[in-house]
Amino acid sequence: MTHSSFARCAGCEHPLRPDDRFCSGCGMPTSLNVDADATLVDRSGPEGSVPLGDDRDATLVDRTGSDAFASPVADSDATLVDQTGAEGSAAPSDDKDVTLPTGVPQPEAPPGGASFTTRFQYVLGTEYKLLSLIGQGGFARVYKAWDRRLDRIVAIKVIRPDLVETELFWESFRNEAIALAKLRHPGIVPIYDIRERGGLIYYIMPFVEGTTLEARLERTRLPPFESRRILSELTDALAAAHRAKMVHLDIKPANVFLEGDVQKVLLMDFGIAMALSEQIEDATGGPVIGTPAYMSPEQARGLADIDHRSDIYSVGALGYRMLTGQPPFSAKEPADVLRKHISQPPVPIRVINPTIPKEFADAIMHCLEKDPWDRFSTAKELGGALQSVTFFTAGAETLEGDASSGVHSSIVVLLACIALLIGILLGLALG
Repeated sequence: MTHSSFARCAGCEHPLRPDDRFCSGCGMPTSLNVDADATLVDRSGPEGSVPLGDDRDATLVDRTGSDAFASPVADSDATLVDQTGAEGSAAPSDDKDVTLPTGVPQPEAPPGGASFTTRFQYVLGTEYKLLSLIGQGGFARVYKAWDRRLDRIVAIKVIRPDLVETELFWESFRNEAIALAKLRHPGIVPIYDIRERGGLIYYIMPFVEGTTLEARLERTRLPPFESRRILSELTDALAAAHRAKMVHLDIKPANVFLEGDVQKVLLMDFGIAMALSEQIEDATGGPVIGTPAYMSPEQARGLADIDHRSDIYSVGALGYRMLTGQPPFSAKEPADVLRKHISQPPVPIRVINPTIPKEFADAIMHCLEKDPWDRFSTAKELGGALQSVTFFTAGAETLEGDASSGVHSSIVVLLACIALLIGILLGLALG
């Protein structure tokens, strides 16, 4: 008996693949036990690939001046520039037909003319129901969805379809999922699953509520004590990533999520994270990847031997903004910002904000050393320096001084009384 003689949906007679769990025609469950087109992640991916980020602020700076994709959405921060500051070309429409990378099977297409959200819901089938779009950037979209099987709310991150046909973006998106799957820490959002179906690659993760550090900084300046707490929690999560041999490469306020009422710190978007064991093959002509305002000098130069100390520099740049209200360097063109990271020292924090405790300012400035060897050697060491910072108010110092003066005065009075008593006793003895 041939496959075609029995592999049809019982509800609509639509042809089924050998491993279909749901009918791609009507969504009806089949009697098979394997999910349709769901694939395990192949961790052996092509060596030398450089993962890219997906956040709206991430900028791809190409030193060769060649054009590449930029976000099609209205986003003033998502730009593509070369070192001369020339803007790149915009990406094509995300609803165009796509061709999968070599080696990835081409699935059946969803109904023609459908919007991307409709097409994506078609790919998800009956397992998940899309509820709303909660984020989008240059490389991916994030949806809030309902997991029907487990009756829970999740977030689903999906690569933009116009980037699927590019092997680099496909592998980069997969590498992000692999990076997250390796990490286990309360300050890092895990993933539940990754799928490659319907011409798309996407992964499912917990849905968390809160705001980004970027949004909070836009509303108000944080007090130093709260800044220290956020940076301490961030470095603790970052230390876990570094222990797993991962470098984030895009530490910035938009990638620090503050969850719930307690504002618990979550490190997000490992989209351009890379394993320390991997090497960038092209150290001279390859793209510089990340967000210029928070890049380390070695990252800005596109060096191949970038390690965890690049993240420490970025934490310093983040802390600098939290304490002063501005990043260490700014310029009209991103390429000019990169040059300042490489060659120009930042203005000392206490020159801009003298109220910052010296130990706190010194720790952040130590992160911003140009030479990686001159920075903190580990995120754990940076965390220890942050925890050792003490905060005193003028009122507290005055009270402490008043208390010391009071104790001193009491001792003087007591000694005077003792001397008087001794004099009286001697007078009585001699009399």
